[in-house]
Amino acid sequence: MATLAELRTSLLPAAAAADPIPTAAATREIAWVRVLRSRVPALDALEDGDVVIASAAVSGVVAGSAEDAGALADALAARAAALLVTGVDVEGRSASLVSAAEGRGVPILRLPDADAAALERSVIAWLVNRRAALEEQAAALERQLEVLALGGADLVTLVAAFGAFLGRAAVLEGRRGDALAVHAPAEMPAAAAAASRFLATGSGVALRVALPLPPPDPTRRPDLARYGEPALRGSLLLLGDGPIGDLERTATDRAAALMALELSRDAAVHRARDMARRSEALPADGPPWVVLVARQAGREDVEEAEQREAFRAELRMLAPNRRLTLRGDSESLEFRLVAVADADDPQGLAMAGRVAGFLRRSVAVSRPFADAGGRPAAEADARATLEAAERYASAPPVVRADRVAAYRLLGNLHNLPDGLGLAQALLEPLLRGRPALVSERLETLRVVLDRPGLAAAAAALGVHRNTIAYRVRRIELLGSWDLQDPELRLSLAVAIRIVQRAQLQHDPVTA
Repeated sequence: MATLAELRTSLLPAAAAADPIPTAAATREIAWVRVLRSRVPALDALEDGDVVIASAAVSGVVAGSAEDAGALADALAARAAALLVTGVDVEGRSASLVSAAEGRGVPILRLPDADAAALERSVIAWLVNRRAALEEQAAALERQLEVLALGGADLVTLVAAFGAFLGRAAVLEGRRGDALAVHAPAEMPAAAAAASRFLATGSGVALRVALPLPPPDPTRRPDLARYGEPALRGSLLLLGDGPIGDLERTATDRAAALMALELSRDAAVHRARDMARRSEALPADGPPWVVLVARQAGREDVEEAEQREAFRAELRMLAPNRRLTLRGDSESLEFRLVAVADADDPQGLAMAGRVAGFLRRSVAVSRPFADAGGRPAAEADARATLEAAERYASAPPVVRADRVAAYRLLGNLHNLPDGLGLAQALLEPLLRGRPALVSERLETLRVVLDRPGLAAAAAALGVHRNTIAYRVRRIELLGSWDLQDPELRLSLAVAIRIVQRAQLQHDPVTA
């Protein structure tokens, strides 16, 4: 016999429990399924271990009053294995029954998107033939994803539909392990926590299925073989601490195959455009737009043409074409992208941050432009900003064209007459001791000076706020400094940059 826990993990993973289900209730065997009817009696029969399905509308009819709800809840508590509440209860029609059942310890699962009759058929099919029912559920997901793909949905939308269907946080990974798309169902708080943990630490993966490679395209020219399939490698992930059920395994296998085909189609479209030497159109959601520029040459992991092409294919997946386009080809010396700068991100900094995180190097972002003819000037603007930032050893991940003068100024600090000597003299109290301790002091001081408060500094360094506060007190004692003094803060910030640049260039720094 099947248990409630098996039903939930195998067939109803997206169901939300009103309260944690006790172990005794989760392991109780299920006998059959009954549907609450809008008549008297509301249930034709109720045996021990039955699962009862109640739509929100019907619950309001047969158990709208506290007396009726209590009587029905007593019957459920005596015999039912669980109550499945379907539909969106906008008017609170099922509140009386749910409250009464909760008070009597009846396990309750909510399925707001389910239809009571369809759910009854699914549960019966699962009880009679589990494997066939699971295949039917997985096929339903596959059909849903196919409809979305044929309608032009991007990979982010497909991953969102996949995660919502299974009620888990889902991730599409690229071949390097980069998260190309992440979705956590909003109605599942645990899913959001699992997604945050994965993005921060890479942990919490419950299931990882490699994307299969589609069969080779017989129409492709042999001389294009170097632009091969590594771009399509990746994995589809489910996150969370709960066990993986048979439905999730089956559905993930099917979804991975479909997403691999979508990646193949997308790569073929872009490949055709590149081969035809067409310039990418500006993203349709603009104007305004911004140009993003980063270095392409010199990456150890993308030296070969095939690898560079694969890397560019994954970069395109960071956002839909209507919001981000990649220009050039794998032979370019730079990554050149055009992104939409909308009201939520008027400078394009959020998208630039995503690109910088993916590339793991600095990305320059131009000033916004609203006319298509302004793209070449914006591209030159971003390129000049990147060149200025490269002379500044501690440039942030995203460098802005409207701050190019600041990068040039900071990049020339090492040219100050006796700049290194003066910087070392100012920082001399911190330069004593073991190299690791000196480095910690300098980095702590720099982060504290660059952030608006200790909490922000602690977050940037990944330590507790009390740790930062202790370090700051030690630094102030060593230097006899008051870090609230604005002139001292400015001088220390400049001195740290000069000394750290000298250290990066292996110049001797004496204590």
